[in-house]
Amino acid sequence: MRLVARCVALAPLLIGAMCLLPCVAWAGGAGFGDDDDASEDEGPAYFGFVKDANGATMPDAKVTVGVKGRGGVVTRTDLLGAYKVPGFGKDVDPKDVEITCDKPGFKQVKTSRRTRAANADVKIPIETECTLQRN
Repeated sequence: MRLVARCVALAPLLIGAMCLLPCVAWAGGAGFGDDDDASEDEGPAYFGFVKDANGATMPDAKVTVGVKGRGGVVTRTDLLGAYKVPGFGKDVDPKDVEITCDKPGFKQVKTSRRTRAANADVKIPIETECTLQRN
């Protein structure tokens, strides 16, 4: 009888946790492919992962994607350490886009950008990975 009462008492907590989990999992914004209807004036999107020095992904890290001398956007990584931001205007050269990552207790030690082939479609997203190391 006590077991049944305990289960009944825990049921609302379990239901609440199951409702919140999807919200937490999508922290950091839109999923991949959510903005496929981008206009012709938009440049490539930027995406990637934030990892620690051992290669483990880092959820809830702050990612700043900015254009030299113009400003930018700030997002956070999801539970898998992934982030994605929409493209800037097509007049923005990807070489002028700077990506920095931050998390309390860590410092950025490396940024690796995957280069596209010279003949690749300019709308293909650009992948950039940040590596953080504990202070």
